Amino acid sequence: MSRKPEFDWVKSRAACTLMEVFNQLCETIEGDVTTINSLRKLSEADDSFWRADMSEDGAAIVVAQPKRIPRAKTVVAFAQSRIDVRQDWNGGEEWSATVGLNDQGRCILRLKDGTELEQWQFRKRALEGLFF
Repeated sequence: MSRKPEFDWVKSRAACTLMEVFNQLCETIEGDVTTINSLRKLSEADDSFWRADMSEDGAAIVVAQPKRIPRAKTVVAFAQSRIDVRQDWNGGEEWSATVGLNDQGRCILRLKDGTELEQWQFRKRALEGLFF
């Protein structure tokens, strides 16, 4: 009888870093912005056109409609031990998540209350009210 190889949690946790997850989030947030613009058939000439812009230092991504005033925006930022979200469109709500490996072996984002989020759930929480 052959034994199933044991899950290498150390290797998996080492690959689940704050920097790696932040970079993945930035890339997929840009994809979310492309998707919403495409679904609404928006071009850069439209007032409702969405943009995702990296900060100069690469530590934050800002999602906004630059031609709209007042300008609602969401900022997702890399912090020392967490990823912060500031939602300027809904009264300035702020929240953050840490990164870790859950008991199922998946790299997840964890809110202060212990809620575990997959990356798409994190992005939905950060952008849904802004987009819809």
